Amino acid sequence: MPPTASSPTWPTGQPRASSPPRSRSKTHRWHAPIATRWPKECPVGKLPRALDLFAAEVQYWRLDPQYWRPVLEAAAEAGLPGVSSYVPWEVHEIEKGSFDFDGSTDPRLNLVGYLELVKELGLRLAYRPGPFVCNEMAWGGHPRRIVMGDPGMMVWQADDTPAPGYMLQAKEGWQPSYLHPAYLDEVRAWFAAVDAVAREFTIARGGPIATCNLDNEVSYIVRDSFFGADYNPCVVGRGKLYHQWLARTYGSPDRLPYAGRFASFEDVAPPRRLENVQANLPWFFDWVAFKEWLMAEYLRTLRAMHEECGLRGVSFYTNINPHRPEGVPTRFASFAGATGGLVGYDFYRNPWLSYSGYSSMARVLRLMNATLPLSWSAEFMGGWWFVNLQGNRVPRNHTEFMSLAAMANGCKAISWFMFHDRHCWGDAPVSQMGHRRENHEAIRNVVAVARRLKQWGQLKPVSDLAIAYYRPYMWHCHLGDPMPCADNDLHVGDPVLWGEKAGAAVAEYEGLFRLAGQAGYHAAAVDISDAPDKLKDHRLVWLAAEPFIEEAAAALLAAWVRKGGTLVVSHAWPTVNLAGQPLDFLGLGRPPDGPRRLGKGRIVWWDGSVAAEPGKELLETVAEVKALLDGLIGAPVVAASSPPVTTMHTSEGRCRAPAAGDVAGEPERHNLLEAVLHEGGGARVLYLLNLHNRAVAAQVVFRSIPRARLQEVGGVGAKLWVRGGCVTVDIDRKSARVFHLLKGGPR
Repeated sequence: MPPTASSPTWPTGQPRASSPPRSRSKTHRWHAPIATRWPKECPVGKLPRALDLFAAEVQYWRLDPQYWRPVLEAAAEAGLPGVSSYVPWEVHEIEKGSFDFDGSTDPRLNLVGYLELVKELGLRLAYRPGPFVCNEMAWGGHPRRIVMGDPGMMVWQADDTPAPGYMLQAKEGWQPSYLHPAYLDEVRAWFAAVDAVAREFTIARGGPIATCNLDNEVSYIVRDSFFGADYNPCVVGRGKLYHQWLARTYGSPDRLPYAGRFASFEDVAPPRRLENVQANLPWFFDWVAFKEWLMAEYLRTLRAMHEECGLRGVSFYTNINPHRPEGVPTRFASFAGATGGLVGYDFYRNPWLSYSGYSSMARVLRLMNATLPLSWSAEFMGGWWFVNLQGNRVPRNHTEFMSLAAMANGCKAISWFMFHDRHCWGDAPVSQMGHRRENHEAIRNVVAVARRLKQWGQLKPVSDLAIAYYRPYMWHCHLGDPMPCADNDLHVGDPVLWGEKAGAAVAEYEGLFRLAGQAGYHAAAVDISDAPDKLKDHRLVWLAAEPFIEEAAAALLAAWVRKGGTLVVSHAWPTVNLAGQPLDFLGLGRPPDGPRRLGKGRIVWWDGSVAAEPGKELLETVAEVKALLDGLIGAPVVAASSPPVTTMHTSEGRCRAPAAGDVAGEPERHNLLEAVLHEGGGARVLYLLNLHNRAVAAQVVFRSIPRARLQEVGGVGAKLWVRGGCVTVDIDRKSARVFHLLKGGPR
C-alpha cells in the first residue's frame, strides 16, 4: 500500500513539523535576494540558427511505415528544415532490458529505418526520447511497470500520498519522483539503449539529429502546485536534497531568515499547509525556489546522462507547458541554465484566435524575450485534439494568423504539433497518409515569411515601455493556486499578505500589457529578478506592486531611476520587505502626489488598479493610460487604429444571440489592432495584426519615419507608401500582414 498521511514512511523517524518553531527574539532578514542565491550552471552555449528550429511533429510509430516517406516529403515541401519526433520508452520496450529499434516485433518501431529516411530527405530531426512524453499515450510514454511500480519511488504530495500520474488514457499509476535514485537508474538504462541508436545519427556524424528534448513539459505531469510535489523522502528526508539546497543557499543555519532558530539545516521541515504565511514568508517562498531548482537539476541530470551515453554534438532543449502565472515554478532562466540556453514554450489556442488567447501568448513571448537568449515555440498548435470535425476544425486562417502573431511578438521559430493525423488528433496539416490540406499551405506561407527576411535572426521587436515581472509577486500567487497549469484561470485569493490577495497584482501585471496595446503602445516585459541588466534598455518601466518587496529589488529600481529611467508604480506601494520589516521604498516614505524626481529620472504613482478582463477594459482607463504615457515618453514608435468596428460578435470572437437593448451593428469600441516594428541587422519590418472580427482600414502612424515604402512579405505582395508619417492599410479580420519598411517614397 502507498504511504498515507496517517502512516508516513519518514526517514528521520520523527513526526513532521507543519512549521518551524517560533522565536520572537530573532530578527528576520534576507542575506541575499531570493532570485540570485545560487550560481548559474551550464552557461549558454552556441545555439542553433533560429531558422533551423522550424519543424513539425511526425510520429513514426503511429504511422504505417509505407507512409513515412509521403509525410516527410510533405514536411520538406512545406519549407520546413526539419521535423520533431517523440521516441517513446513505452512503445520500444518489449520487456525490461529488451528493446525493439529495428522493427523486429513491429515494423512501425523501426527507428533505424526512420532515421535513415529522414537523413535521405535532408531534414533535421529534434530527437525527443522523454522519459516522459505525454502525447495522449497510455502512461505518458513510461512503461506501465514504471508508473505502477514501488510507491516509494513516486512523487509524494504534502499528505505523503503518491501523486497521480498521467490520467488522460489508462488512468492508472503514479508520477515518478524526478531525482529518485531508482527512477534515474531506470532512465539511465533507457537512454543507454536508445542513445546507442541515436548517437549514430547526430548532425556531428552527418546525420539528422540536431537537437535533443530533455523530458517533456517538466511539471510533475501538471501537478506542480505548492503542495502537490515533491515530499518524497529522497527530497525532504533528513540530509537529502531540500536540506542540501538550504545549506548551499545559506551556508550556515544562523543565516536562515525563518521564524525560528535551528541547530542544523536538517531540523527544517518544508511547509505542508498555508498557516502563518505572512509571519514566515521566506520559508514558504524558499519552498517554491527549491522546487524551481529541483526541476532544473533534473534537466541537468538528464543532459549529463545523454552525454555519458555518447550523445554529443547536439543542442539540448526543454519545452515548458502553459502555467499561470508563467514561469512559476517552471522558471525560464533556471531551465535555460540546465539545457545550455535553449528553452521553448508550448502554445495551443482554439480557433479562432481570441483576443484573450492572443494577449496571453504575446505576454509569455515578451517575457521570454526578456529572459531567454532565443524565444521559440517547441510545440505550436497544428490540428486538433479530437478527430470529430464537427466543431473541431482548424482553418488555414487561424494557423497563419496565430503563427504570424507569435512571430510579431518575438517568436523566432515554431515547431507545429502535430503535422499529421493520429490517435486522438485530427485536422492536421496532412493526413496520416500524407495528403496535403489547407494548413500545409499555411505552414509553407509562414515559413516563407521567415526565410524571406534575410536578417531574421537579428530582428527584434521595438518597445515603447516595459512591464516589470517580479518573481516574488508571482510566487505569492502560486502559494494558493491548486493547479498552476490551468492557464485559463488565475488564482486570486489566499494567502493574503499585508492586506493583498494572492494573484491580484498578477492580474494587474497581465492587464497592463492589454491596456498599453489598446492605447497604441508596445509593452515589452523586463524580468527584474533574472535579467535586471535589461532595465537599461527601457526608458519607462511600469511595476504593478504589492505591499512588499526585497531590499535588493528596491535598490535596483532606485539606481535605474537615478540614471534617467521613469518608473510608474500602481496597485500598491511597498512598505515592508519580505520578512515584514519596514521599508522606505525609493526613499519617498509614501506614494508621491505627482511625478517625483529622483536623480535624473522620475517616479509616478498611479493610484488604484487599471486591469480588467480581456476585451472588457474601461475605455476611460485606456484613455488615461494613453494620456499618461504620451506625457511621459511621447507618441509610440508606431501605432495602428481604425474607426469603431461594427459587429454583432463579442471581442472574444464567438457569436452571441442578440440581447435586450442591442442595436444591430453594435460597434466594438476597443482598439484591437496592433502594429509592431522589428529592427535588426540594418533592416526594419512592420507586423500589422487585426484582432477584430471584421476587416478594417487601419491607420498606421509612425513617430519618426515621415516617408518610406512598405513592401509586403508574402501575402499579395502589395507596395504602399508612408506619407507624412502615415499610411492606410486594409487588413482582413483575424489576420496579419508583414512588410519590409524601406527607405524612400514620395514626399
